[in-house]
Amino acid sequence: MTTLMAFFKNRTVQQLFCFTICQNILWWLAGATTSTGTPLGTDVKLYLAGYGVLVAAGIFLLLKRHFQSHIGPILVVAAATLGILAAPNDHLVQAFALLLCIFLVLACIPQLGLQSTYGLIVFSVLAGYGVPVLLFFLRNHYLAVQFLTPLIPLMASYLTFFEPYYLTGERDWRLTLITPVIFVLSLVVLGFTWRLVPLILIVAAHWWLQPRLSVRYRLVFSGLCQLLAGILILR
Repeated sequence: MTTLMAFFKNRTVQQLFCFTICQNILWWLAGATTSTGTPLGTDVKLYLAGYGVLVAAGIFLLLKRHFQSHIGPILVVAAATLGILAAPNDHLVQAFALLLCIFLVLACIPQLGLQSTYGLIVFSVLAGYGVPVLLFFLRNHYLAVQFLTPLIPLMASYLTFFEPYYLTGERDWRLTLITPVIFVLSLVVLGFTWRLVPLILIVAAHWWLQPRLSVRYRLVFSGLCQLLAGILILR
């Protein structure tokens, strides 16, 4: 019992739980933006929930340990297994569920150069569309532009909030404004009106505060900021 209490009192564990919850709220909220089609069965929901939890926890550990975590890839592989079980007869869904998991495992191999701008872009696309697309496709058995288009700002939010964990070297501060500008432009193009101001404030606060926080709190801070932005985007 003492060991269990010590485990849950560990700051890294607490941050992992917080980050995982934030990501899954974001993904399921995005997946529910168009509530059509056949309701998912309980077993499918459990598999997808497990998939989301394990993927988010794996992402946290990989980014927290600069892609040198030994546990992170194990969680991602376990998530891939649940992704396959969620749609045992749909190979397209299985393949899509595996894409993010495969990328996260490959990103741990420095020789592949995925801890870079290219890796950040691929990660943002797969993380922004992954679980929401799985939820929508399993309910409807097709993908609609009306569903995919509002997810563009969500994908752009991954570029903005997770850039510091992929591009860790010293850079001109003006280069760090590129991804926030892309995020804001995605909002303007899609016609976000009154929500644009609070979203810009959240991004600006993250851009200013994240590098000034203690290293141990940066990742969970990014996750919380993204959740706030995501709620404004999706609602």
